[in-house]
Amino acid sequence: YGSMAVLGYLMYGDGVQSQVTLNLPAARLSSKIAIYTTLVNPLAKYALMVTPIATVVEERIYVAVGQGSAVPVAVRTLLVLSTVVVAVALPFFGYLMALVGSFLSVGVSMLLPCVCYLRIFGAPSMNCCRTAMEAGAIFGILALGALVAVTGTYSSVMQIIHHL
Repeated sequence: YGSMAVLGYLMYGDGVQSQVTLNLPAARLSSKIAIYTTLVNPLAKYALMVTPIATVVEERIYVAVGQGSAVPVAVRTLLVLSTVVVAVALPFFGYLMALVGSFLSVGVSMLLPCVCYLRIFGAPSMNCCRTAMEAGAIFGILALGALVAVTGTYSSVMQIIHHL
């Protein structure tokens, strides 16, 4: 992402907008498809993230009350409404999501794979890595991931504190 941002800036200069969809020509059909895809993406992600929660709540209700066709609709509607209420009630909800994203995303995408690799194949002193270059790359990714997690988390916490 960072390299694409730098290349975009080098190619287009100061005229580059902060969001990629703002740079697209509005009159073209391909631009409209890209914009609508960008709008639909968070909705699909929300549905995928809420589905396990909704399934567990529905199963608990089925155990207590029994099967009913209105249960899934009611549960999912209440989950969406509760999310909207929290987002509206907490003025710093976006900053809170940035905090969770910076901490968890980096942890899952950068740190966890390296730690699992080291855990499965052993520490470098126990011949986990075929070469010193591989061990260096693993520890480099771990160091970079830790730096990104700490700076992102710190930045998000400071934004929340500043907002309060």
